[in-house]
Amino acid sequence: MDTRITLIAIEHMLGTSLTLPMEMLNAANATFQAYHKTRQQPLEIIVGSWDGQPVAITGGLSITPHCSLKDIETTDLIIIPGLWRNPHTTIHNHQPLIKWLQQQYQRQATICAAGTGVALIAEASLLDNQPATTHWYYFDTFSRRYPNIELCRHHLITHSERIYCAGSVNSIADLTVHLIGKLLGEKIATRVEQQFSREIRRPYETSFYSFEDTRNHQDEAIIEAQQWISSNHSQSIHWQQLAEQLQMSLRTFNRRFKAATHQTPSSYLQKIRIQAAKELLNHTNLTIAEISDAVGFNDEGYFARTFKKHALASPSDYRHQVRGKLFSLT
Repeated sequence: MDTRITLIAIEHMLGTSLTLPMEMLNAANATFQAYHKTRQQPLEIIVGSWDGQPVAITGGLSITPHCSLKDIETTDLIIIPGLWRNPHTTIHNHQPLIKWLQQQYQRQATICAAGTGVALIAEASLLDNQPATTHWYYFDTFSRRYPNIELCRHHLITHSERIYCAGSVNSIADLTVHLIGKLLGEKIATRVEQQFSREIRRPYETSFYSFEDTRNHQDEAIIEAQQWISSNHSQSIHWQQLAEQLQMSLRTFNRRFKAATHQTPSSYLQKIRIQAAKELLNHTNLTIAEISDAVGFNDEGYFARTFKKHALASPSDYRHQVRGKLFSLT
């Protein structure tokens, strides 16, 4: 069954916060077709405005929607773009849209918003007592206007139940890759990430604050273990010693870790190391061998094989894909 994704076109929006995720989702459809050798498009991508009319954006451009949002009874995923400057005029003029968001959430839609577009979700009272983030310039105003919302100023992405907030255009790109991975699998998401690598600046995991991963995670000992693993991923980790540090047997530690995170401690550590390697490949000139050692792999060959399994590219190819061109004066 196709997943219906609705992108909202609204006046005063930042155009790239709508067009970038739309292009990434279209790329995900094309990648899925090529990978599975099918004509099926698993994502139904719809752009809607409230009245179905074109929406002007900056520079004299306009977005022509597919339909009116009033004609959409149900959708699986909603993406709200960022808004220029103070969003309160837009909020005042779109009370019916806010009610529509409430209805769609009640019908089990997932809602994502970029930058100051998060205010539309806040006005719908869908973020009360939940974490959120928004554009940094709007932090203080947002905090005063919505005191019941937990504003995470140091996180670019937040997640609670079926609501995601992204603080910037780059963050909505990171979040889109994450959502593609959930919908179509990590291989498709990785291919899309490679195609849009210049727009995607940070791994999703490093920008992310999840209400479920922290507040609703009932096992405090495993949260402590996750934090310790993240801080010490470059070292040789002995699970028996970590289990003893947490005052439990290794068998109990393994069972509780998998129950809490849905993965083994070794798999969790491996993902942390691969993400760290991606950062070093992107932002440093360290050799592959040096990066292998820096993130905790003692064998360069094993590192290369493991990296390719996760990133669908060798470390050197990945570096070539994500690094911008270097210019020099001669």
